[in-house]
Amino acid sequence: MIYIPVAAGAAFLVAFLMKCKNERSVGGVFLKNTVSIFFILTAVFGLALNPACIEYGLFIVSGLVFGMLGDIYLDQKWVYPNDMKKYLYAGFISFGIGHLFYIPGMVRAAGLDLKLLLIPFAAGVVVAAGNLLLEKPMKQNFGEYKVIVTIYGFILAFMAATAVTCAVVTGKTAFILFAAGGVFFLISDLILSPMYFGEGKNTPVNFVLNHVTYYLAQYLIALSVYYFAVS
Repeated sequence: MIYIPVAAGAAFLVAFLMKCKNERSVGGVFLKNTVSIFFILTAVFGLALNPACIEYGLFIVSGLVFGMLGDIYLDQKWVYPNDMKKYLYAGFISFGIGHLFYIPGMVRAAGLDLKLLLIPFAAGVVVAAGNLLLEKPMKQNFGEYKVIVTIYGFILAFMAATAVTCAVVTGKTAFILFAAGGVFFLISDLILSPMYFGEGKNTPVNFVLNHVTYYLAQYLIALSVYYFAVS
């Protein structure tokens, strides 16, 4: 049963990529949002099948909802290009809030010693600083978005490194899945950044790679709810 929304999401993702890899459209936005609905349903199904993880599940579902909102906001900048700045900021903020739900959910569920959060915190600082230092070498221009890009980069890396730390400390299947999801999230945004802030990188290949890695991340995170009780 848990893989029904996963399979449905994969089918809609293929349809979305085939429709929009060369040109954005309103119909494509609908398909993409449907893929996001199914990763939320994956976590909801996982929670229904594994109610013992109610607290962890609610944190993850909340994070996924904000991820879907981030998707919706970022897509609006193609539909309403005159309001691109507003929707881009809203997308960054929504995704950042989603990651901030993931972090305490993992820490509490793993019973992680808070001192160990110094490791993911340091990873976040390194990634955020590296993002700024490599802006010009990578031929990107963050412009007025430099602050929000730096803050978001820190939160994303903090989240991903927290997942890896929880996986190493506990060895639980749920956190291993989450750690893989965190890594795919980083890869996805590393592809997305030059598409937004570089030149000549918004290609069909990068479009497909960005979305495949992004949705792999969200579905792995969603599946962690179902596998929470598995050692």
